[in-house]
Amino acid sequence: MDNNVGLDFYIANTKKEILGEESVKFNEVLQGYLQDEEEYFKRFKEKSFKKYREQGPFDLLIGLDQYDDKLFSTQEINQLVNICEGIVIKYKTENLYGQEIKQFAEKLIELCKEALLKNKLIVALGD
Repeated sequence: MDNNVGLDFYIANTKKEILGEESVKFNEVLQGYLQDEEEYFKRFKEKSFKKYREQGPFDLLIGLDQYDDKLFSTQEINQLVNICEGIVIKYKTENLYGQEIKQFAEKLIELCKEALLKNKLIVALGD
């Protein structure tokens, strides 16, 4: 799956720190697949009918705006690790999307754990 549009995750405390750093790509095709599988937009549309919409277990990740930037706090980085571990367990199928999703999640877990060890944050840059 060769799609360069999406979010790039970096270890950094600010956007200025990320030049030349290793990143993990969350391409829009995988994000769209996960949003469909997790009924993200269906739940999002129900927001107009409910005061508080139901949060899905992966919403912090799959609800990111592909064209915006996000700086994750230490607490959110820990949430990302838990989310990715859940994704690896849930999407361990042999189809192409399952393999790509598992590979992405495993790489993001490594990046998050490295950031925590270095006492750094995670920055996601949209396209």
